[in-house]
Amino acid sequence: MSGIIENIKRSVANYVLNKKLAKLKRDKKLVNLHNAGTIGILYNVSSQTTFQIVKTLVKELTSRQRQVMALGFVNRKSIPNYCIAANSGYHFNLRDLNWYGAPKNDYIHEFINKEFDILIDLSLDDVFVFKYISGLSRSKFKVGRHNDNYLDCFDLMIKMEPNVSLEALIEQVIHYLAIIKSPENKTASG
Repeated sequence: MSGIIENIKRSVANYVLNKKLAKLKRDKKLVNLHNAGTIGILYNVSSQTTFQIVKTLVKELTSRQRQVMALGFVNRKSIPNYCIAANSGYHFNLRDLNWYGAPKNDYIHEFINKEFDILIDLSLDDVFVFKYISGLSRSKFKVGRHNDNYLDCFDLMIKMEPNVSLEALIEQVIHYLAIIKSPENKTASG
């Protein structure tokens, strides 16, 4: 019985998302990491180690010229204490999702509607809320790990091994974002 309910939830979730994706209007643009003024990072807070890795990444990417916002999903009904540290981004949990897994929290909708220069989805798991947020994000350039279920969500997908570490994904994302030639820097670099 629960398998049937899960299939119904998944069907409704994908139906709603596909309708919203069809209406999505955004200013798509190839953006090099060095030209980005704003970056949004979406990730799964699966452990304190994951939290620390992303917190370090946010610190490394933030500069006077670049604002970085992190949005972390905790796949349970409460937020762990380690997520409450100052300047550690915003975290949401299962209570912030509706019955089929879409966010119902105003902050998450603000994150989706913010036109980041780059959105980096660091999720390693196929969880609907990541597909929803990445897919509907109004960011100019959206990057994430290759996943056949996310083909409509990203402008750049990074093919990785199935059991890749978060550190390896971050390394590849940063590498490709740094070497991409966006229209503004094509003439400057070749």
